[in-house]
This record gives sequence, C-alpha cells and structure tokens, in this order.
Amino acid sequence: MSDRTPLGPLPDPDGDGELSPTARRLREALAARAAGVHPTDRLEEIHVTSRADRRRSRTRAVVAAAGVAAVVVVGGGGYALAQRDGGSVRTVAGSPAAAPASSTTTTAAGAGTPGATAPAAAPAPATASGSTGPATAATSAPATSTPTGAAAPALPTGAARVPVYWTGGGKLFREFTPVPGGRDDATNALQVLLGGTAADADYRTSWGVDPAAEVTRDGSGAYVVDVSAAAVSTPLSAPEAELAVQQLVHTVTAAGGGSAPVRLLVDGREGATVFGSHRVPAAVERAPQVDVQAPAWITQVTPGAGSVTVAGVGTAFEGTLLCTLTDAAGVEVAREPVQAGANGTFGEFSLAVAAPAGTYTVAVFAPDESGGEGPVAVGDTKTVTVR
Repeated sequence: MSDRTPLGPLPDPDGDGELSPTARRLREALAARAAGVHPTDRLEEIHVTSRADRRRSRTRAVVAAAGVAAVVVVGGGGYALAQRDGGSVRTVAGSPAAAPASSTTTTAAGAGTPGATAPAAAPAPATASGSTGPATAATSAPATSTPTGAAAPALPTGAARVPVYWTGGGKLFREFTPVPGGRDDATNALQVLLGGTAADADYRTSWGVDPAAEVTRDGSGAYVVDVSAAAVSTPLSAPEAELAVQQLVHTVTAAGGGSAPVRLLVDGREGATVFGSHRVPAAVERAPQVDVQAPAWITQVTPGAGSVTVAGVGTAFEGTLLCTLTDAAGVEVAREPVQAGANGTFGEFSLAVAAPAGTYTVAVFAPDESGGEGPVAVGDTKTVTVR
C-alpha cells in the first residue's frame, strides 16, 4: 500500500477552532497514538491463513466420516468393509459385535442419554445362501419326536364290541363286532379284520388270516402292527392297496383310541411291500374321513309295527341325505330326506319310515348334485322285515 494516513492534530469537528481543555488533551492523545501506527501489506498472510483453515476443515470432515463408518460397523451386526476391487467396495459378513453393556443410547448430536432404552439387537449375519437366521442354527441338533426310554402307552382292554372298518365300493364302512376277551381291544379288532367276515355281505377285507398278529405301542405313542407276509399276499391295484392300508389304520386307531400314526411291519421289517407292489411308509396316518370313508352308512335298522327306524352316519352337501325303502318287487315305497353332517363333516342321523308288513331294502345315500354328470354316490343298504 502506497497511501499514508495524514499525521498531525485531528481537525476541529465544529470548525470554530475553540476546544475545551479536555477535548484538546483527548485529540492530542489520539493523534499521538495514530502517528505510531505504520500499516503493512498483509494480503499474502491472509491467503496463507485461509488455505490452512480449509485444510483443517477437510481433516475434520474425514475424521467425522470415519466415525460414522465405525458406527455402521458396530451397529450393523458384524458387517465390515473387507476389500476394494476395481474402485468398488464389497461388504462381507464379519463376526457379530458384542451387545453394549450400557443402556445408554446416542442422540443425533452424539450426546449420551442415560436410562434410555437400548437399541434393538442387530439382525443375524447372512448365510451362504443369503438367508438370515439365528447364529446357532448351523449347530443345533434336530428335535426328536421319540422320547428316549419313554414308556409305551397302555392299550385299552375289556370292550365287548370293537369298531372294525371294511371296504366296499372303493370306500370304508364301519361295523361294531362282538369279540372275546383276553386280549387288548386294538388286537381284537385287528384279528377280526384279518380274514374275518363282516355282518353286511357287501363289506369285505383284503387282509389274510394271521392269528399271531398283534398291536403294540412304542415310546412315541405310535401303534405298531406286525403281520406275516401271507396276510398281505393278495395282489391289489394301487388304489385298492392304499385303501386296505387305511382300513387297518382306521380299525387299529378306532379300537385303540386317538389318532396316532401306525407303523406297519411285515415279518418284523419296516418299509415292506404289501399286496403286490405297494410299499408302506415308515408310519401311516389316518387319511381324512371325507377321502376314504363312505359318505353314508347304516349302523342300525330297527323294525317296528308299521314302520322301520334307520340310524347311521354320513355327510352330504348342506347335510341332506336320502333314505329309500324298496320292496321285494323292486318298487320304491318311501323316499325321505334326513339330516346328517354337512360338506365333509360326518354326523349321525336317525329317522322312522312308515311301511306296511313286508321285506324291504333300506338305502341311504347322498343325492346327486351334479345333474347326472358326476360319479355315482356310494351309499349303504340293509335288508329288513317289517311284521
């Protein structure tokens, strides 16, 4: 800078040349102080200082970014920046970070807030397939459904009549059959099924006789049935074989109680082939009723004076079954609706039908809702004589 500040006394602000002694002394002091000031050129110094300030600002930004990255690593449940390839950063799973010992959280400004709720645990690291799960999943042993050394449940005994399922028309029908004592109820029912004869001539069984066959239960509660190879030697089609196995499963579980699976052994071997080519799985569950049981079957027919009472079990669309009486000449003399279970749910039914003396065929079946285009409904028939 080439211009100099003029030196000398300060001008008179009023321009009258008259100053008080105090004002004069103050002017002289200020003038003397100003005369001692010699300004210099500080432009370069200002530039240097400005560059230094910018460097310090960038350093603080880098440190702050590093702090944020550290928070991401800790809060991300064990994720870290692993390596840089071709200018892009790949993120890989690391070891899960330990949970903080304090419940203090960090506010947006970075201040601690004592007593605040601790943040939720971080998600588990991704597995090789990309899914997430507990860190112990890879080492956890699968649960077993068979208690080690558990006592086998006892089988019921003492029933004078036991439920036995039979096949007919590709479906299962049930009868209650008188049995002798001395064995458990499930084994008694099994022995009736193996080569026995149903009370209704329309019912049958594909199982052969095996006096040594019996029912036991294992520690898991499953039923165990061991039959001879001769008892399963009749060749059957696949659907017939499957229905025969369900016949045994339904009989054993109905007589033994509950719906535990059945392990079927042939001469002590699991996974055997029965009825020609049907391989039995390790355990067989009861199939749904609507899939294997007849939609209607008659459990009792009681003739009376000028009438007959029909009772049974069934299911139909909206629960309506039909009951008919046909005389010896083939003439239908009565047709009555009766309510049972609806839409796959089985329920009991009973009705009394007026009929003069004579011998009749009683039939109960589900009405055809398909207009004749669906399969013929499987029903049940019984013969009764009204006196």
